[in-house]
Amino acid sequence: MVVLMTGCADGHDGQKRDGSAIDVKQAAAQVMELTADRPEQALQTIDSLRAEGMADYETDWLRAKVYCQSLESTRLDSAIAICERLMLLDVARENHEYRQDVLETLVNACRRNNDDARILRWTAELVTLFHENGDETEALRSEAEMGVALTHTGHLREGLAKIDSVIAALDGKRKFNELDASMIALKRKVGVLNETGRHADIIPVAQSMLDRLADYEQHPDDYRDGSYREPADEDRAGYIDFYRNRAYGYLAEAYARQGNQQQSRRYLDLYEQSGYGQTQAGRHFIIPTLCLLGETAKMDSIFHDLDEARFRDYEQQMEIEQHKTEVHYARQITIGLSVVVVLLLLILFILFRHHRIIRKKNRVIAKQISELLPPEEKHKSVEREHITAEQEPETTAEISESMTNEQLFLQISQAIISQQLYLQPLFDREAAAAHFGISSRRIGTAFTQGSPYKSLPDFIRECRLKYACRLLRDSTMSIADIAAASGFSRVTTFNHDFKVKYELSPSEFRELQKQN
Repeated sequence: MVVLMTGCADGHDGQKRDGSAIDVKQAAAQVMELTADRPEQALQTIDSLRAEGMADYETDWLRAKVYCQSLESTRLDSAIAICERLMLLDVARENHEYRQDVLETLVNACRRNNDDARILRWTAELVTLFHENGDETEALRSEAEMGVALTHTGHLREGLAKIDSVIAALDGKRKFNELDASMIALKRKVGVLNETGRHADIIPVAQSMLDRLADYEQHPDDYRDGSYREPADEDRAGYIDFYRNRAYGYLAEAYARQGNQQQSRRYLDLYEQSGYGQTQAGRHFIIPTLCLLGETAKMDSIFHDLDEARFRDYEQQMEIEQHKTEVHYARQITIGLSVVVVLLLLILFILFRHHRIIRKKNRVIAKQISELLPPEEKHKSVEREHITAEQEPETTAEISESMTNEQLFLQISQAIISQQLYLQPLFDREAAAAHFGISSRRIGTAFTQGSPYKSLPDFIRECRLKYACRLLRDSTMSIADIAAASGFSRVTTFNHDFKVKYELSPSEFRELQKQN
């Protein structure tokens, strides 16, 4: 959980969304506690801090610290890229404390990534910042790192000279911060000497480490300085044990490489009797010395234990990865199902709305059709919807081919409607010609040129459909029976023609008539 303060402390602090401040230093300390064993949880904590209102530049810096100090070397490039981007921000130029935090993280990531060119560049800037802040001891620590980077870039003499100048500047100072910086510088020099094969020169450097630690152990009160690096009284022995046994290890290997097995075994015994020497990391550190001394049994035991430890770590990592994969798949499935549900709901809503629109439209159509139909007349009344009172002759004239197209259409259509000839399934132009005693061609011309219809079949179809509409409205006959009664030879033809004419099926029309 992040520590939330009611006011801003010194340094770079973020604001929680409720207006209270987030103590970035305390938040960073809590994130780092999770980093060693639970880096993924540390990253989740950072995400929570961002959600709580911590500034992006603060959470990005914390993320870079996690990448730098965990997950082996898999995220070091990301840590470097994040820090170099943060260095360009205005806050990094204006806030020295924030700039120092980012620089220290950046230098540490570059050192772990063995990027000596970047180490030199950014450490030089960090040294300048320390001098500006009056923190000379921290500047010396960084200069020792610069010395190592110089030796790695081919400037061995210059690099060793810089490390020696740092050691000389810290020599004899009885303050813990200076002692700790001296231990770091001496350790860095041993590393350079070992890399360059100058094993004899390692002995006095390691001995100097032992001398300084002995003085600290005998006079701890003289070294108290209240710095954040100083260990608590109960942790002091552990600090001394770590560096003292490092020195024993350096001496054991240096004497072994010189062929002095007696001295080498002496320091090896001291090393192996220590608490650090019995740890996994401590046993791994001494392997080169055991190899030089021919201690194959001890080496085999260490390698066996290391293999078991690696296997356990591998199994644990596989379990973590499997859990992450399962969580990822579960999340993907949940998201997928959520999307499917949303899409289904959207489709159902669209279909429901479309159905309502169609039903509303159909009701209007059915009402309009019904309004065009005359009242129930037992289905035997004469249809004259398309013949106006002015057009209807007072007496039925004799039908002859000499009539105009309009007159012939009116006479024939009147007769078809009054005699309900359209109810005959086989009534077509040939049947009409035989019935009225004129040529089928003349009848066709009368309907195509003297009427609003395209042809006689078109007129017959409309008469049948209107008749069917009355039956659908006023009777309980089945659809098939209505189709037959209306003159349709097939119910499928009836359904098709009805749908084309009225944009709804006969059954839909009947249902809507009931609702209306």
